Amino acid sequence: MADTKRSKSRSATREALLRAASQVVIDKGVEALTLDAVAQQAGVSKGGLLYHFPNKDALMTSMVEQLIQDFEAVLQTEFDQDDAPGTPGQWVRAYIRATLRFSKQSLALVARLSSIAANSPDLFESAKVYEQQSRQRIETSGIDPIKATIILLAADGLWLSEVFQVGTLEEPQLTQVVETLLAMTRSPESAS
Repeated sequence: MADTKRSKSRSATREALLRAASQVVIDKGVEALTLDAVAQQAGVSKGGLLYHFPNKDALMTSMVEQLIQDFEAVLQTEFDQDDAPGTPGQWVRAYIRATLRFSKQSLALVARLSSIAANSPDLFESAKVYEQQSRQRIETSGIDPIKATIILLAADGLWLSEVFQVGTLEEPQLTQVVETLLAMTRSPESAS
C-alpha cells in the first residue's frame, strides 16, 4: 500500500515537473529551458528535479513523450466516440478529429520544440516511432492505404498550419475541409 502511494506521488511529481518545463518553453522559448528554471517554475529543488530527470536531454525527451501520450489519449477518446464504430476508417476518422482537438498549449509546445529538431534529432526519436505505428494503423483501418495516407497527410497539414499559424483555414472552410476528409473515410470505394 505504501509503495502504491509513493508510486502515485512520484508520478504526480513527474507530471508536475513536465508541466513546469512545458510552461517554461511556452512562455520563454526552448533557450530558456534550464534545470534551474524548471525547478523554480515547479517550486522544487534542483535535486528534486534531478531525481526524476538526470539531465536536460532526459527532461526534453520526456516532454516529447508526454505530448505523444496526450495526443494518444485524445485519439482514443475520438476513436471510442466515433459515430460509426467498427466500420472501415474508424481510426482515420479519430485521427482527423484528434488533430483538431489537440490543445492550443500542446500546439505551442510543439512549435517551440520543433525549433531545435535539426540540432537534436534524437529528441524526436519517440515521435518517429509513434509516426511509424500510426502508419501501421492505416493498413488495418479498413480503407485503401494510399487513400488513408492522403487523408492523414491532409489532417497533419491542418494541424501543422495551426502549430505554426501559417495558412490556417477560417470557418466555414475549415469545417468543409474536415467534413470532406471524414466523408473520404466512408466512401464505398474506400475499402481495398
